[in-house]
Amino acid sequence: MTVMPSLAHDRYCDEIARQVAQLRAVVISGTDLGATVPTCPDWSLEDLVRHMGGALRWVDTLVRTRAEEEIPEERVPLHDCAGKRGDAGALDAWLAETGELAWPRCGRPARMPGCGAGGATPARDSGPAE
Repeated sequence: MTVMPSLAHDRYCDEIARQVAQLRAVVISGTDLGATVPTCPDWSLEDLVRHMGGALRWVDTLVRTRAEEEIPEERVPLHDCAGKRGDAGALDAWLAETGELAWPRCGRPARMPGCGAGGATPARDSGPAE
């Protein structure tokens, strides 16, 4: 079994920003949110985005509250995007807000690159950092 090396804290934080930006770029690209995820055929693109955003919100809640035990999803604010399904604008805004929640937990400035009010366009990137 291959063991992956541990990453530095800053690298994790950078990946949060990168992955949120990549998801946002796909959401606003006009791609069908109902499209099947090739590596997970039971999920749609929207299911994947909601899952990833919900996971980030869950981690934010754990860190912010300094939880000493697991917090159920139903206690995580807006764990599952409040917008109606199929609404790319609402999904993008929710994902931007999700990134804004996670970013300061990394000890970074209040605004995450590519996120924030006003529907800022997310940065586009071709892949993970080296």
